[in-house]
Amino acid sequence: MNVQQWESMSEQERHEWARFREWQHAQSQVAQSRVAQSRVAQSRVAQTPIPQPRAPWAAAAAMPGHVQLGSRTSRRVLTAAAVAVVLALATGLLLALAGTSTRSITGAMTVMNGTSSLYSSSSYGSCHLSSGYDDIVAGTAVTVRDSAGRIAGVGALDSGTGSSYGCTFSFVVDDVPASDFYTVEVGHRGEVTFTDAAVRNGDIQLSLG
Repeated sequence: MNVQQWESMSEQERHEWARFREWQHAQSQVAQSRVAQSRVAQSRVAQTPIPQPRAPWAAAAAMPGHVQLGSRTSRRVLTAAAVAVVLALATGLLLALAGTSTRSITGAMTVMNGTSSLYSSSSYGSCHLSSGYDDIVAGTAVTVRDSAGRIAGVGALDSGTGSSYGCTFSFVVDDVPASDFYTVEVGHRGEVTFTDAAVRNGDIQLSLG
């Protein structure tokens, strides 16, 4: 608008023109603000890194708790597992050996017929001894020693039973530790040596007379 046009306008037209110019200025400010915001948004998008596709094995390696085969971690895990298995087997073996590390020694002491001290209350029934053998009775101690001479167990004679051979007193000594050989003594009648194989076979036979 030039000066002549402005001077030819009435006061009301000038007022309307001024309001129109203010509105144009406001619209221009809004447009400029939108353009600036758009540029900022575009700049942010341009600066945002685009994620690159990863190989399947890379994704698997990033998973928590995943162990890639052939890696040092996988070898360590396998080694630890193997050690655990060996320890478990060794523990089981030790427990099994511990269960068989003791013996129950069973045997008998027989005072043979023909001795003047043999007395039987009934034919082939219970029997009792006297005159030199009266220490061989039910309850007499049976002492077992190991190969080092240590006392490994103590038992006692049962009641005597008569037979065609004489008067026999059986005995059992439990929980005797394993040893290469043993000595067995009834009362104070002297020690007799037996191998571990004889003990395991239950072949412990002692005799007097």
